[in-house]
Amino acid sequence: MSIIHRKGVASLIASVALAGTLGIGAAPAAAQAIPTLDLVIGNNFGHLPMFVGVDKGFFKKHGIDVRLKVVNTGTDMVNAMQKREVQFGDMSVTTFLKARHSGEPFRVIGIIMSDATRSNADEPLAIVARKGSGIRAGKIEDLKGKRIGLAKAQTSDEYLKMVLARRGMKYEDVTIENIMAPPALAPALKEGKIDAVVSWEPFNTAVLEQVPDSYVVVRGGGHLSYIMVVTSHEPMIQSSPEVVRNFVTALAEASQYTRKNRNEAVEIFAKSVPNINLVVGKKAVQHISYDPRLSPAVLKAFEAAEDDVLKNTLPGAARLKIPEQFSPSFLAGVQKTHPQYFNDLPPLPAATN
Repeated sequence: MSIIHRKGVASLIASVALAGTLGIGAAPAAAQAIPTLDLVIGNNFGHLPMFVGVDKGFFKKHGIDVRLKVVNTGTDMVNAMQKREVQFGDMSVTTFLKARHSGEPFRVIGIIMSDATRSNADEPLAIVARKGSGIRAGKIEDLKGKRIGLAKAQTSDEYLKMVLARRGMKYEDVTIENIMAPPALAPALKEGKIDAVVSWEPFNTAVLEQVPDSYVVVRGGGHLSYIMVVTSHEPMIQSSPEVVRNFVTALAEASQYTRKNRNEAVEIFAKSVPNINLVVGKKAVQHISYDPRLSPAVLKAFEAAEDDVLKNTLPGAARLKIPEQFSPSFLAGVQKTHPQYFNDLPPLPAATN
């Protein structure tokens, strides 16, 4: 992992504090007509607060009407943003960084799924194997020569590369079966078409419930920080800062509601995403943290993700300056004007030099 650009990080954190003192994040005027905006999100629990925000009316409460475009993968999210079909896009940190490398004018305006106290929270990710696969629990070396089902070029693919690398193995040591629709993982494993799957929640738990005698080979393990961010186009951020501010405020309230009402949040999710087993969902959501704060640990996680993108996916590419990928004033303003949306979260570790 590279050393964080301390000067850039310090500048970013300072801008967060300054925005708070300026009072950014004020509530919209009640009588003002509210705009309708489109948001692309994935059909997984990394985006759960967004479903909650729409269903519970938090976005409308804070002055915007949000319509959801639900898709399968990060590639779909980036495509929707590229085509300007939406004004906001949720995506994983690795998907975001790869999009920035390709020149997309996105910036992070908020954080959805994260743990601001750690730089390597990856518990929503797991490798699950079927009985008779010859893969023992905890034995990554047993994956050699096996058929692994996952969505290529997505976070699960990056996770597998890191898991293998830590054990001195190569990506080429396994055979990848590209399964882009996560609900198709369980049938493929059950029918013996593959030996193991790599995915995110709720699909890991769905596999465990739907495939008899399947089991976790490894869950998480501190290989990366699986962060889900909300992004917007730079022109939108510049031209409509009040709209962006209201969006981030609503997200903060929705995130807290999700943390405090996980089972209800899963039931809300099931209204928009078909064929979700509520029993599975309510187990899966326990593995996820919805902490929207920007912290030194989050910046460290972005630096590490950039390391991995440059090593595993874009060798030779110029390194992005991580602090410049954020528009942090919106979240800073929300934390200043609505501290009640964050009062259930653990304190952040003291900064170290």
